[in-house]
Amino acid sequence: MSEEILKALMQLFALIVKQDEGMLSGEKEYVESFLSQQLNQETANEYLQLFEKQATGSDEAEGDGEETGKRKRLTSVKDSVRVLGICKKINKTLTQEQKVVVLVRLFELLNAEGSFTPQRMAIINTCADVFKLSTEEFKSIETFVLKNNTKELDQHEILLVSSEVNVEIENAKFINTTELQGIIAILRVPSVDLYFLKYTGKETLLLNGLVINNRRIYLFAGGSSVKMPKGKPVYYSDVVAHFLADSTANKISFEVNDLNFKFPNGHIGLRNISFSEGHGKLIGIMGASGAGKTTLLNVLCGLEKPSEGEVLINGLNLHTEKKKLEGVIGYIPQDDLLIEELTVFENLYFNAKLCFRDKPEKELV
Repeated sequence: MSEEILKALMQLFALIVKQDEGMLSGEKEYVESFLSQQLNQETANEYLQLFEKQATGSDEAEGDGEETGKRKRLTSVKDSVRVLGICKKINKTLTQEQKVVVLVRLFELLNAEGSFTPQRMAIINTCADVFKLSTEEFKSIETFVLKNNTKELDQHEILLVSSEVNVEIENAKFINTTELQGIIAILRVPSVDLYFLKYTGKETLLLNGLVINNRRIYLFAGGSSVKMPKGKPVYYSDVVAHFLADSTANKISFEVNDLNFKFPNGHIGLRNISFSEGHGKLIGIMGASGAGKTTLLNVLCGLEKPSEGEVLINGLNLHTEKKKLEGVIGYIPQDDLLIEELTVFENLYFNAKLCFRDKPEKELV
């Protein structure tokens, strides 16, 4: 995050904790942990001092405050104006994805000590309004951060990973795993296509190789995986596939039956390959050099015709019914096809000229 945004976040954190009973020990620990993950120790200490200074209100003591112990707390009207100003500043700088992350962090701060007073919630509501977050997604984030049991987390945009066999789930997505203490919950925010993860148990789980703290919310980005003491890991592609299962209108099946391939010189490239997969899955093909990985991919995408067997997409043979499958399958090789002597524009322009030679010059450009 940029310096400007971190300062704005510290201001929002400070405004929240100075409401009602003021800053609690768990909230200070949360801010320290948050900063240590974003910055080096020296810079994190500088921002922590900024947060503490603003949270105690030592630079805000004006005549319209209320006495609370030895410090003054601003009236709710003035605090509201400050919150609005900070949110508008953030609104101009951050992407919508980053705004959602900010909102999650604000809820997480409140959850550190479980203090959800009307004044504190009013600040978060103001942020959500300025960020133009829908009521449904706001409620989903609130539920995800604050609730921990299966029944309360049974929401449409939440996926639960649990070893409970007889768990009753009506709305949430579900992945069953082996002997997991507690549950892993993953929230999807559809408008920005972001995923957040938390864990309610006490076992040592690893998110991308780092230990998961059961008091923290993590961004579950593309390529992420969660490894557990027992059972298979949970991959980002698994999670996405569960959410896509409901939203994909045109489901795609990919089936390979008894595939064999011989090179013109008679050497065997593939022998008796069979498998079947559905949409939304990420599949890895592993093998030693020369084992036939590239040959297999060439046959699977239609570049090479098998000697025996068939490749079926939604029941249509890829090699004998090509016309019916135009535009359904694509192939990106590991070697790029750019001409180094040309600029990016020239590479795109000459490709367009080859593919769309009947188009006028203006449209090609």
